[in-house]
Amino acid sequence: MHKLFENSGWLLVDKLSKLFPGIIILALIARHLGPEAFGIWNYALALTAIIGNMATLGMERLAVKELIDHEEQQSSIVATIIFMRILAGIACMLISIGFVFITRKNQPLYLYCTVFTSLIIILQSFDVLDYFYQARNSVKKVIIPKVTVFIIFCLVKLMLIYFNAGMPAFLWASVIELVITYLIVLTVYGYQYSSGISSRIDLSLAQSLLLQSWPLILSNLLVVLFMKVDLLLLDLMGSPAELGEYVGAARISELWYAVPTVVAVAILPTLIQKKNSDREAYLLTLEKWLRLSFWLSIAIGVFVTFTASVIIPFLYGPGYVDAPLILMIHIWASAPVFLCIAFVQYLFVEGKYKSYLYGNAAGLLVNVGVNIVLIPRYGGVGAAIATVISYSAVYGTLLLSDKSQQGFLLSKKMFHPGLMLSDVRQVHSSLKIFAGKMLTIHQKTT
Repeated sequence: MHKLFENSGWLLVDKLSKLFPGIIILALIARHLGPEAFGIWNYALALTAIIGNMATLGMERLAVKELIDHEEQQSSIVATIIFMRILAGIACMLISIGFVFITRKNQPLYLYCTVFTSLIIILQSFDVLDYFYQARNSVKKVIIPKVTVFIIFCLVKLMLIYFNAGMPAFLWASVIELVITYLIVLTVYGYQYSSGISSRIDLSLAQSLLLQSWPLILSNLLVVLFMKVDLLLLDLMGSPAELGEYVGAARISELWYAVPTVVAVAILPTLIQKKNSDREAYLLTLEKWLRLSFWLSIAIGVFVTFTASVIIPFLYGPGYVDAPLILMIHIWASAPVFLCIAFVQYLFVEGKYKSYLYGNAAGLLVNVGVNIVLIPRYGGVGAAIATVISYSAVYGTLLLSDKSQQGFLLSKKMFHPGLMLSDVRQVHSSLKIFAGKMLTIHQKTT
């Protein structure tokens, strides 16, 4: 348990060190560019996220599982998955640019933004190295250099704002930041493992992985569709300015998703091992995770609802008029989101990939339907309402599609406040141990 929290702690350090400076930089860029230009940039990001999601090939969890199960072949697995993702990334990049070229012929700024954001698809092929370190529970080896690059480029973006730079400068800065980040990660990996990524690419392994991952590819595509389709619909049925306001609010709401995401990444190897050795302990871990996720999301929802009218003007200025109300509504999507993140890990470990597929399909259908009805009437506020409803539909569908009914049994216990307090005490104890280790490391290095 302590090893889990140590790995979670490093991942949380990575996320928090990026999120809070990141939201400030994002807010300053949004102020600088204005709602319309900021909206166009986010349209390009949403489009490339949807199309580029297919380039991940569903490997986020499958790669970790493969690396744990076949430790002796880790170098070959890493090289093969990177090769697969680069090929898929190039194809997705060309599709993204082609789509905007056809649909936005007389709007060059849309095309310009899409060219740069689609480059990210190829660069993210090297995320496979993150999976490698996650499988070994040694993510701290890449977190420090990655965070350092991020902070340096936060300063670069501040300078661009100070010198009144245009959008092209920010696009270039974002791409260069990723290039440097992945070069450093590659260097760290190559230094520690002499074979680097030059190992033989195993085509039979690639074929086997694709056969296993196709439900995950479809599921991930459905996930990103229902997460990003509201942005495309808002740009289509509303305006870039409305999209800019909505994104400004949604980014604040979504930054909280980092907490369960970090735990999900760190806990996956432990869940896989516990399932094979001690099912009772495995189910107890899931139960505690769901319960903590639920109560944490409620606390966050209450806090943000009462502070949204202060947060938005402070971060974005007076130009984002509707964003406070959008944030007050959007933040309540955190409850079903937190629960979905935990429950999806259970489905993955159990091999119930189709349940994941059904949940995302339901979420997409609900999201598109509600957005089509509400966006013409209420703009970004309607999109926020649709987000809360659609995520709730996803969690409900995940529970219903689990024929073992284990999800219902686990969910029943998440409302118990006494058990929640016991869980909090256990987490507090583990975090104290992790903090002590961090302090020891700091003292040794000074």
